[in-house]
Order: sequence, then C-alpha cells, then structure tokens
Amino acid sequence: MIGAGPAPVVLAVDVGGTSFKGALIDAAGRTLASDTAPTRGEVGEAVFARLEAFAARLLERAEARPAAVGLISPGMDEATGHVMFAANLGWRGFPLGPRLAARLGMPVATGHDVRTAGLAEARLGAARGVADSVMVMIGTGIAAALVSSGQPIAGARQMAGEIGHAPVYPDGEPCACGQIGCLETYASAAAIARRYRAMGGEGSPGAAEIATRLGRDPVADRVWADAVQALSISLTSVTMLLDPAVIVIGGGLADADVVLLEPLRAALAARLAWREPPPIRRAELGARGALLGAAILAFRRLGLGSIAERWTPSGAV
Repeated sequence: MIGAGPAPVVLAVDVGGTSFKGALIDAAGRTLASDTAPTRGEVGEAVFARLEAFAARLLERAEARPAAVGLISPGMDEATGHVMFAANLGWRGFPLGPRLAARLGMPVATGHDVRTAGLAEARLGAARGVADSVMVMIGTGIAAALVSSGQPIAGARQMAGEIGHAPVYPDGEPCACGQIGCLETYASAAAIARRYRAMGGEGSPGAAEIATRLGRDPVADRVWADAVQALSISLTSVTMLLDPAVIVIGGGLADADVVLLEPLRAALAARLAWREPPPIRRAELGARGALLGAAILAFRRLGLGSIAERWTPSGAV
C-alpha cells in the first residue's frame, strides 16, 4: 500500500519557470504516478495557488498518504525553505516551503531545483562515479549544480551555481534580474526565442524549433551562435575555478543534443589555451532527475537517506 509500512512513499514536486512536475516515488526510486501542469504565466500568489492545487491532485492519486514532500524550486534557500529570488515566478523572499507544509499538513524538505537535479545526476546519471562535476541546466533560465570532492556546493547564502546571472557581456543586454549582460539573457531557451523574434526571425518558434532551422535560417544561425559563445565564456570561468572532471548539460535545451553540444565543446576548447577542456556530456536522467533528487531530499527528511544509496539508474524509473 502506498505510504504505509516500513518503506514509505514520498511526493516529489519540481517547480519550474513555466510548469510544475510531480511524482509519487517509492523507496526503490520507482515512480508510481506522475503529472505535469503549466504555470500559465502566473506569478506571486497566483502561481502558489496553482501549485497548491497541483499537489492536491497528485495526493488524491495516492492509495495512502505520502510520508513527506520533496519540494524544489529555482532560487531556493534550502535552510529556510524560502525562495530568495525567482524572476520567472515573481517570487522574492517567498516562504514557499513553510506555506506548502502548512497547507498540506506534512513535512516538506526543500531544495534548489538545479542543485537537487545535480545530486541525482551525480548519483545515478552522467556524472556518476565522478567526485568533481558541474551540471548546467538550460531551460527557461540557467543555473548550475556544483559538486566538489563528492559534496554539493551551496555557498554561504545558498546561492552557489547561479551562473545564469553572472554577466558574460558587461555592456550587453539587460536581464530580467536587473543586471546587464547575464548569461541567461543570451543562452536560455526563453532568451533564444526572444532574441530570434527581436532580430526579425520568421514566426514565433521556441528554441527547439529554432535549432531545427540552423543552416538554412541566418537569424537562427546568429542567435544560436551567440548562445553557444555566451555559454562557452561562462564554462571557461567555471572550468578554471572548479576544475571539474565533467560538465553535464541538462534542461530542455539539452534535447538539441549534438546541435548544441558539438559547437559548445569546440568553443570551450578554443577558449582554454593551455589545458584540456573537461568533457561535456548530455544529462542522462532528463526531467525525472529533478524529481528523483527531490525524492531523495524527502527520504532524508524522514531519516531514510540511505534508501537512495541502493537506487540504480535502471531501477529508479
């Protein structure tokens, strides 16, 4: 029975910039039920109301009440459960974890979305067996999960890895965060689509469709090249600072696969004059990596963190 006995089930929820993802996950890392829902562009209290309704619908699908919730979000302060800043959701200092715990009446473990996905990728995915890695998630926004000597780096204010808001062009385009020339302004999926339209591209395609136009659409070629160069500048700094054994690229833009990764590998190698670049790999777990990481946090909240140590890439499905 779900949620009963010595091996409880947890609810994993991933709050993204444009959608929610959720799953009921058991002690073997298996997904028993899952769902997704768009944020519909809501911000602030309105998006929280949508999240509350989304979680409630998933709970209705459980045969018995889950023991805990693993909740991850961009900009999350893992110590307090407050979202420090999430531009696409309109949250700044928002007490997301405490409020959802109060609404659902169950313990909630909170985590930064990218750092949590990086935890799963390091344990079960493209960085498994590697002590030092960086995973860059490229979707609506951009952030990184940094792992050093097998330990995730959170930083003094739980904000390590926010490379999307590290400027790559000091005199560049304004970013939604209020800064100038941020990586996210050039290389996120949302930025690629926005810049394509602004440069006179045909129609209103998303980044995935723009990738299919490369080689026959000059505007697509220019926007894509700009994104690759901005990413290579950022990854050069990350490489020199952290010396990762591998860089993993995840998020929606990773679906472009070699169309993104091959020019990015070449651009990074060209910027590193005196050392070999770390290999760049595509994330293996995809969207479920964030949910598996959220489930790990929930089991840890229950004092059952060792359960996830027995999960395998093939078993956690």
